[in-house]
Amino acid sequence: MTLLPPCSETFKRSLQRATSAARTKGRTHPGPQDLLIALIEDEDAAPVMQACGIDLARLRRDIEATGASEPTTGLGHLLQSAFNEAQLSERTVVTGADMLVELFADPAGRFLSAQGATRYDALVYLSHGIAKGAAPDIEADHGKASHLEIVLLNDPYTPSDFVTFVLEHVFGMDRERAIAIVFATHARKRGSCGVFPRAEAAAFRDRIQSLAVARRYPLHCILLPAGDAPAA
Repeated sequence: MTLLPPCSETFKRSLQRATSAARTKGRTHPGPQDLLIALIEDEDAAPVMQACGIDLARLRRDIEATGASEPTTGLGHLLQSAFNEAQLSERTVVTGADMLVELFADPAGRFLSAQGATRYDALVYLSHGIAKGAAPDIEADHGKASHLEIVLLNDPYTPSDFVTFVLEHVFGMDRERAIAIVFATHARKRGSCGVFPRAEAAAFRDRIQSLAVARRYPLHCILLPAGDAPAA
């Protein structure tokens, strides 16, 4: 495999397992199915698959039952896509979790979707630690504060242009203020959208989450008592 982008040590071991598996089948280079089996033992990818509701033993059986991998151009395009995404997230190496995200869009991703897992499920877990089917921790919903602050949580997968659009569309902000909040959220990992009466804040939060889910971005926000949230 040539022009390999910088990879984590854990993912390098996964690539070695995939390469060994391919060679036992008479192929020089591993394909996506070889890699997907290798990721079952990857320290970064396996927890994501489990958080998406994947039965790892079933996944292995399903892939192995298909026999030889279908014709493939190898892993170069997937590796490059994963590295591009890592760079956008200001990371310098590709991990097994990065490759798992890319595999959802590959034909081999059908083995994941067969168990009901989606790329969106993986992104939400990687961004916010929320497993599929788990209720988000909206801590302020159980408090008594009459006014709540809407706080955006930074993630490496939602485009800044979409966040800017959401702020303009939901809150009616002008572009300058929306962009300022986007930059603040990126720099501080959290960004305040303002303080609102409880019912109004909940409605704003629901609109933000609906827009994000519709576009399959893991953008997430929480409600906090006004005095506990960070300043914008």
